Amino acid sequence: MSQCIICLSNIKDPVCIPCGHLFCSQCLSDYISSSSQDGYNSQCPTCRSSFPIVSPELTCLPKHFHRYITPSMRRVYLDSNATQALQQKLTASQTQVKKLHLENSRLMDSCERYMHTSRVHAEGETKAALEVERLTAALREQKLATRKAQEEASEWKGKHSAVKKQLDEGSRQSPRKRTTLVREVSSSDFDEILAPTPRRRVMRDLPRPKKKMKLPEPQPKVELPQRRSVPIFTSDSGSE
Repeated sequence: MSQCIICLSNIKDPVCIPCGHLFCSQCLSDYISSSSQDGYNSQCPTCRSSFPIVSPELTCLPKHFHRYITPSMRRVYLDSNATQALQQKLTASQTQVKKLHLENSRLMDSCERYMHTSRVHAEGETKAALEVERLTAALREQKLATRKAQEEASEWKGKHSAVKKQLDEGSRQSPRKRTTLVREVSSSDFDEILAPTPRRRVMRDLPRPKKKMKLPEPQPKVELPQRRSVPIFTSDSGSE
């Protein structure tokens, strides 16, 4: 229910003036009677707008002007049930607003948490991308090294086949020619054949266990039997 600005209580028997403000009928009548100076016009207690308090006699005016003549104070009928329904709606709306504020704060907290998680994932993706680039470069270098090793292996296979072919041809010839053919193989070829390959290089760099020197076990002393002198007998018959 609205409140009267004059008596500061709920409006009883409400009336409306041309400016649209509502007052109690008795309060407004007392106000007009105490504040009107000429008895023809008065001012609104709320907005101070002037409004006439005297209505002309309709019998003295033509009929086509009657519809334009309205009283300055009009009675207003307020529906209390509608006011209570509006009050309930207002209370429900205020409760809904509080719930929405709580939901908004909860969503903001979740949003901040998800943003932090997103930043952490972005940093992880950046590190993973850098690691992928590093591993790609390492794989590229490994492929180049493997290709180079394969080329070296094919080259050594060709040299081995050529030397084997020469040796097979020399084995079919005479021994003298075979010796000559073997001597024709230069020392540089043997150096290339015996050059350390990656496998030999790895086997060479591996630590080798030290062999323990075994001391010879002492042999027991064997006592030799002493020689005995054997007397030699000579026969006289033989001398004769």
